[in-house]
Amino acid sequence: MAVSIDKGKLIDQAQKYIQKGQFDKAISEYQKVVEADSKDIRSRLKLGELYLKVGNNASAVNEYSAAAESYASDGFILQAIAVFKQLLKIDPSISDIYVKLAKLYKKQGLIADALAQYRIVIANYEKQGKTVEATGALKDMASMDPENFSIRAKLADLYLKGGDDKKALEEFSQIASDLKKKGRMDDVIILYEKLLSAKPASREALRGIGEAYLETGKIKKALDSLKAALKSDPNDTTALSLLSRVYLELDDEQNAKLTYKNILRIDPSSDDARKGLTKLLIKEGNFGEGMETALPFVDKALEGKNFDAALGILLEFYRNDVRDPRLLDKMANAYRLKGEREKELAIREELSQLTGEAPKVEETTEEAQKEPPMEEHYVPGGKETEEPVKDVYKYLTEAEVYVKYGLADKAIEILNIALNAFPEDKEVRKKLASLGVALPEEAEEVLPEIEEISMEVEAKEEVALQEIEEVPELEIAKEAPAEITGKKLPEEEEKYPLSKIKEDMEEADFYIQQGLYEDARNICNRILEFHPENEETLSKLRVIDEAAKTILPAPVPPSAESAVESFFDLAAELDSEEFETLTTPSGMREAEKFGFEDIFSEFKKGVDTQLEKEDTETHYNLGIAYKEMGLIDDAIREFKIASADHKIEFDCYNLIGICYVEKGVPLKAVEIFKKGLQLPGIGDDEYASMNYELGTAYELSGMTAEALSAYMETSKKNSGFRDVQSKISQLGGGRDTKRGRVSYV
Repeated sequence: MAVSIDKGKLIDQAQKYIQKGQFDKAISEYQKVVEADSKDIRSRLKLGELYLKVGNNASAVNEYSAAAESYASDGFILQAIAVFKQLLKIDPSISDIYVKLAKLYKKQGLIADALAQYRIVIANYEKQGKTVEATGALKDMASMDPENFSIRAKLADLYLKGGDDKKALEEFSQIASDLKKKGRMDDVIILYEKLLSAKPASREALRGIGEAYLETGKIKKALDSLKAALKSDPNDTTALSLLSRVYLELDDEQNAKLTYKNILRIDPSSDDARKGLTKLLIKEGNFGEGMETALPFVDKALEGKNFDAALGILLEFYRNDVRDPRLLDKMANAYRLKGEREKELAIREELSQLTGEAPKVEETTEEAQKEPPMEEHYVPGGKETEEPVKDVYKYLTEAEVYVKYGLADKAIEILNIALNAFPEDKEVRKKLASLGVALPEEAEEVLPEIEEISMEVEAKEEVALQEIEEVPELEIAKEAPAEITGKKLPEEEEKYPLSKIKEDMEEADFYIQQGLYEDARNICNRILEFHPENEETLSKLRVIDEAAKTILPAPVPPSAESAVESFFDLAAELDSEEFETLTTPSGMREAEKFGFEDIFSEFKKGVDTQLEKEDTETHYNLGIAYKEMGLIDDAIREFKIASADHKIEFDCYNLIGICYVEKGVPLKAVEIFKKGLQLPGIGDDEYASMNYELGTAYELSGMTAEALSAYMETSKKNSGFRDVQSKISQLGGGRDTKRGRVSYV
């Protein structure tokens, strides 16, 4: 049967022993309390404190550890953190505590603090050669703060050291990708140099650093790196694509052209290579090969409804005076599918002049877009009332291009359309038969007539070429699309009729009256897009520009200005030497710090950035817990961070000042209190309270006159505040009853 004890009596007896300095006897009493009630955390903490007084650190650690674990299991995270911090003051070599602290900080949402603890853990693991454990800790860090490239680079470095090349490469590549998105190409180079120092033949690293060199204008280095990457895999199309860009930067168009051709040999579907090669062929005047290269890209773009991409290539030919019926027909078709009817008709008129045929007017854009692009061109809408294209050579030529690039299915599709339009054409039947398509009985009669059909096609091509030469340049220019001539189409004029200008100008006047000059300017600019010479609009813009010059910046209230100058500079404080001493473990040598961080120092996040992610109220509460535990430096740090929240800013200043008084640095407290008193919007009670604390700090610094002045300020706002009248009397201050004011005697 358990014997009941009177805890209160045991604690009272222990206190008497403490007052007499009989700590061993006091320990005995508290041991009885803890044995009777293991959940009595306060008694455990007191027992730990007594063990420290008698020099029994091991037992003190046991009691503090038990108390911290109990706090954590009961959900009192801040109290657990405070006790663990106290433990580290007793014995900073207990590595498990850093891990526990990191997890508690993470649970509380204090990521910066958690990372600081993990850094200490990793430094210890590396010192002990525990690479696996260090890697695990770094993975935890990276998951908590994926934007911290320093941590992720260190993790990749450890993967390399551990022989896990695959994971190292994955991590390095992902970091490089994220850095590129942020425009940090110089840091990408540093990253890949790190990887190449360990793996000099890494194709991925050579290709990556080659791209980074290219983006930063280091063209010769880019060339060398990409050539080295291609040695291990000559079919690396990504490296080849980068290499083509390097050759273009070097004005080596011949090698760029060869590189594009090599890419198309490996991957015929590469649109970028096909487009790049086409432009080079056009530039050198090789329009025939250029068209053969471009047509599959154009057709693919039209099928994918990427009309701008198709027009981009077609217009390259057009601007170089290449007037091939196939190109013009595809250009007109692209404009039709895009819904730009005026441009389509202009191109069709030009095509008519070139071929001698009447312009073909297709169905409306809405109807056309419902049909597959390739079929629309040859059998518009499938309507029986419309005649098919009269020249069979167009089908045969296009089919030849598809066959050349290995697109047999597309060639057969075109030839089948041709066969429907020209069922007796033997050349079409011959070409289909050569592609393995079973034909009706007429197919056997094709072969004897091959030469005759071939001659007919060549003759037609010659006639077409003569007609191209005969078309006057002036006539073509008259009907050229507006994007080429620079003219506004009637359709575009109609989008902004002149009748609408008056209405919009009235709206602009309203904005001007309200001082909304940017809105008024936007309206005028919109009108000028369609009517660039409209004098009324141009005049209105001049009025807006003059009015905008008279705008003056809003004046800053004097109280706000003085407050801005005197505000507590959190960032400066946190970057100061004093802050470093609070966050860097005292026993940690410089060599034990994060070795890779010097490379990525600019990526270290300031605490002010971290505050966006964290709860300032939590920092404030943690500061209270630290203060109660006697961890004054830690409390000051937390209050400084929490002071970013304007709702508790005044309280933070007050507590920081009090902490400095408790720390024995009253002059520093004076500085903090004076800054706190300059905060905007503080009430009379707050003003009285902080002046009282300021007076205390002055008094402890031996500055009697200043102390008396501060106490007098408190008395003005609240004459009954605590013992302020007694303080004033002690310092020789009194009330001048005749004049009704306080005076110095």
